[in-house]
Amino acid sequence: SQHQRRKNAEQTLNRMQSRLRNGFWVFQAPVGYIFTKHDGGGKILSRDEPLASIVQEGLEGYASGRFDTQAEVMRFFERFPAFPRDRHGDVRNQRVTDILVRLVYAGYIEHEGWGISMLKGKHEPLISLETYEKIQDRLRGNAKAPVRKDLNADFPLRGFVLCGDCDRPLTACWSKSKTGKRHPYYLCHTKSCTSHRKSIRRDMLEGDFAEVLQRLQPGQELIKLVKTMFRLAWDMRHAEAQSSAKDMRREIVRIEKDVDALLGRIIETQSPSVATAYEGKIEKLEKQKLLLAEKLQSSCKPRYSFEEMFELAHGTRLMLIGSALWVFAGMFWSMPERRILACG
Repeated sequence: SQHQRRKNAEQTLNRMQSRLRNGFWVFQAPVGYIFTKHDGGGKILSRDEPLASIVQEGLEGYASGRFDTQAEVMRFFERFPAFPRDRHGDVRNQRVTDILVRLVYAGYIEHEGWGISMLKGKHEPLISLETYEKIQDRLRGNAKAPVRKDLNADFPLRGFVLCGDCDRPLTACWSKSKTGKRHPYYLCHTKSCTSHRKSIRRDMLEGDFAEVLQRLQPGQELIKLVKTMFRLAWDMRHAEAQSSAKDMRREIVRIEKDVDALLGRIIETQSPSVATAYEGKIEKLEKQKLLLAEKLQSSCKPRYSFEEMFELAHGTRLMLIGSALWVFAGMFWSMPERRILACG
């Protein structure tokens, strides 16, 4: 009986390893996934809504800098009653860490203990491999701030509004009155300006800016000019994408040659430590190759043609106003006590 149990365990382990090498996850389903029947037999990971969308938003938010810390990601998950909790009803920081470091969410599978390194999985990924690498960079402390810290949704015109006296960008802040109520203001922070520290109410400034937008009525000639400008920009970006795709293909070929060369060195070497170093180098190159292949697949061609994208936006007034602002970027509209710079 003991021998039979050992044989059954070995067979089960071999089947699990074989299925994992074929791209199928064989362990407990991660948060956001559920096992469903696969057409070819067995089970496959599938999205488990709404958990899948919650986890996806948390991962992408951390990668983009929307969530600065893991604690913010944890608080984001706590907002959803459907998110799994421990027996005390809490979302632990360790669960958040486990989600952030799991490669399976990027659509890949690996298991160091079984010698399986970064295989393309059969399941649908929640995030891209590029997003996963951004998350790991942030966890390692290598990430850089994507935006300035002083940019705030409370003051959308900050950086686009100029002082009427010194033509310097206005800053903005919240001011607290004696009663403790907070009021939003735009103000000039240039010491040499005659309007230094003179405040303008946010509602007044943004209201005047909205009136400027309402008065904009672009004509047909302007629309033609904007379409030509967008066409030139579209063609330029398309040419850049094609050139970038060629560079990525060449880089993939170079990586494959390097991997073949390292494999030859592993066969020739007699030192286990040297062989291990070569294997680590090969693993890094393979990961780089997969990342390039994913970028190449997503940037080969646009999802829609220029005509489809332009005509879709052409019918909205917002697009026309934005186009007009872009064309006249750098021009000023005279307004009481200040001027507004229109930027595309």
